[in-house]
Amino acid sequence: MSSPLSADDEDIFARLQQRADPKVLNEQQQAVDERVRAIYQKAQTRLGELLDQNSTLPCTISSVEVHGARNTRRGFLERIFDPLLSSNQDRPYTLSEALREVSARADKLNRFDIFQQPVSVYLDQSEVDGSGIPSIKVHLSGKERSRVLLKTGTDLGNAEGSAYGNLLWRNVFGGAENLNLNASLGTRTRSAYQATFDTPVLSNPDLRLELGGIASATQKSWASHEEVLRGGWSKFRWASPSGQQHEFGYNGFWRQMTGLAENASPTVRADAGDSVKSSVFHSWTKDRRDSPLLPSRGYYAKMFNEVAGWGPLKGDVSFWKSEIETQAAVPIPIPGIKGDSGISLTTGFRAGLLYPLGLDSDSKPQLSRTNDRFLLGGPTDVRGFRLCGLGPHDGADAVGGDVYAAGSANLLFPLPRVGAEKPLRLQAFINGGRLLSLRTADKNAPTSGAEVQNAMASTVSELTNGLPSIAAGVGLVYAHPVARFELNFSLPLVLRKGEEGRKGLQFGIGINFLLAAMAQYYPQQQPYGVQSSAQNLQFYPSSYTSVSGHTTPSQASYGGFGGAPNPASQAYPVGGVGGGYGGFGSPSAGVSGRMGEQGGLRTGWLAAFGTEGYDGEPPLLEELGVNFEHIRTKTLTVLNPFARIDQHLMDDSDLYGALLYIVLYGTFLLLSGKVFYGYIYGVAVFGTVALHLILSLMSPALDTAPVPNAADPANYSPHHKPTMSDASAAGHFSATLTFPRSASVLGYCFLPLVLTSLVGILIPMDTLFGYLLTTAAVGWCTYSSSGMFCAVARMRGMRGLVAYPLALFYVVFGIMGIFSSRGSGTLAAKTGAA
Repeated sequence: MSSPLSADDEDIFARLQQRADPKVLNEQQQAVDERVRAIYQKAQTRLGELLDQNSTLPCTISSVEVHGARNTRRGFLERIFDPLLSSNQDRPYTLSEALREVSARADKLNRFDIFQQPVSVYLDQSEVDGSGIPSIKVHLSGKERSRVLLKTGTDLGNAEGSAYGNLLWRNVFGGAENLNLNASLGTRTRSAYQATFDTPVLSNPDLRLELGGIASATQKSWASHEEVLRGGWSKFRWASPSGQQHEFGYNGFWRQMTGLAENASPTVRADAGDSVKSSVFHSWTKDRRDSPLLPSRGYYAKMFNEVAGWGPLKGDVSFWKSEIETQAAVPIPIPGIKGDSGISLTTGFRAGLLYPLGLDSDSKPQLSRTNDRFLLGGPTDVRGFRLCGLGPHDGADAVGGDVYAAGSANLLFPLPRVGAEKPLRLQAFINGGRLLSLRTADKNAPTSGAEVQNAMASTVSELTNGLPSIAAGVGLVYAHPVARFELNFSLPLVLRKGEEGRKGLQFGIGINFLLAAMAQYYPQQQPYGVQSSAQNLQFYPSSYTSVSGHTTPSQASYGGFGGAPNPASQAYPVGGVGGGYGGFGSPSAGVSGRMGEQGGLRTGWLAAFGTEGYDGEPPLLEELGVNFEHIRTKTLTVLNPFARIDQHLMDDSDLYGALLYIVLYGTFLLLSGKVFYGYIYGVAVFGTVALHLILSLMSPALDTAPVPNAADPANYSPHHKPTMSDASAAGHFSATLTFPRSASVLGYCFLPLVLTSLVGILIPMDTLFGYLLTTAAVGWCTYSSSGMFCAVARMRGMRGLVAYPLALFYVVFGIMGIFSSRGSGTLAAKTGAA
């Protein structure tokens, strides 16, 4: 028979039912973690002491076993591990030497990328041989990576849609060989097919042989043509013991410039048709950066040289091309901040030249073609300029240059509340460059070897004649593991005649910014021109006319379409067409700019912000559609919801103020300690679309009769009931309430919630005061927006009906503000989240 519970027993059960203090639990967990860490550190210290005490102890390695290598050849593994066996050594190892050699061989196996990381290493004692020296057996255990990887997808962006497929076959013959097949079809890159096969040589991951072939057709709108490319390459890649990377190989490509646009320039038409490039190349790279996409310390250097058509190489183009690239990054320490502050300064410089050579024994140099010259400018190159906007132009076509130099300086800052460990940075930058065509001292094209030599010296010296084209700006940088994303606001500060700057926002994706990939035709992985990989992603302007059709190579070489000749002077004279590059001669037709007192330069902040920047261009704010007076008027209307609302208030469909307020709302919530950007933008987009559809169907038809002005108190009231004739046309989409106007109204009326989110940075909103303040803000937003919608869409007498869906829209954002405020917890506890 059980005894009744005593008071002490009841007290025990009551204490067990009580919730533990989270602070106490956290302290207990920290104490356990510290104890485990101390035990681990003690064990590691003891192990290190044992190894130090026995580091000179002689030992041998009797055998090596690799477990899990089902598809890897035995002969391939023997080349890696046979030198490790003591039977192949002149003397026994010491223990420290044996451990170092085993670690080096395991790392070598890892670098073939055929096993999942990491490959585990186990050491076991073997039987002591007759010499009495201890013997070790080495066991390596790993799991092979999937041999076949098939990936398909679609890309939509930058006014192009494409579908791609990629097939990667690893360890084809059991010796770490790779076969990579790529295919892409798109609207701009019409087709691209590539196959590459690479294999290690002598089971060495630092020495590889690669063979590849490609067939592609790419529309190059910046030069009014389409290029069809077919060919292949072979190359050796090896790494020196100091980590320097080398490549040496051969390229053979058949190029066609076809599909000329109707307004293609004479330079492009002269180069149209077939050409064959046969070349050898070598590249050298040394990379000591801590991150290739967002470096904060270290340096990078690369040199590339290519010789085409010279001697036995044949082909119909002959030149020597050389480029050099450098980059350096240094962290900037901040007093009072321990460790890495996340602030860094990055500088970069690159330069190149293309030197014409003669074919075979012909001493007459072959002048460069459009598809061999350098191009400069763009969001992933020299920011603040249009794609290929720097250098020689013939009319609207960028025809490239033979000598260039470009440099940049970037100051990177971590975002507040994000931290230096995240790959997101604010940046301020300044960059610039010059791209010149090869010209003699009297601005003519060279016609002999001696003239080429003199022209090269004259062109190189011209690089330092005056300021280069320069742009500055600020932006956001995100270093994704695949590529680097940038959104920048750029301003050209110095712009030379005939070049194309770009004021305003630029978005770019790429592997290197200013350190772009070398101008060579063999790609590393993806097909030539394919945009499914970050290595080939570029954003091209869409201001050029589309290609109107294809021509045969013979038609293209004679002008293709037979239209009126381009009045622009030709950048590279061919045959009987005279004239010179517009930068040195008369102005080219269709190219904006003027020749100033400083040799074609326009400098200074006044020129950058005003109409003096380009001929006939409006001021920057007018060009971007920013009107501060309209923003002020709409903001005051929201702040005073009881004032009469003008029905023409949203006629300009201004979205800048609306976007500003919603970004500020998300930023203030971020400063409060919660990241709600995804929810904010998702709800905003979905809610705006839904509310626009609902309110458009509710709005009356556009009546031809005079409509009372909502700004006239005697003639307009939002509570006035419509007549039956007014309401009979409802149920269709509004002719006055467009989607930009709906988005503008909803965004401007966000202002009260922005103010409450600002208050939430300082005090917790998950209190009675916060509930009342948020409720008032939601009511304020609803009342202001319903009045604006009734005025803009002329929905008289329907304010209460309009306010209901608007209140639901703003309530969602009000709840976000309560949950994200500093010290919130009451509402979360009531909902069971605590």
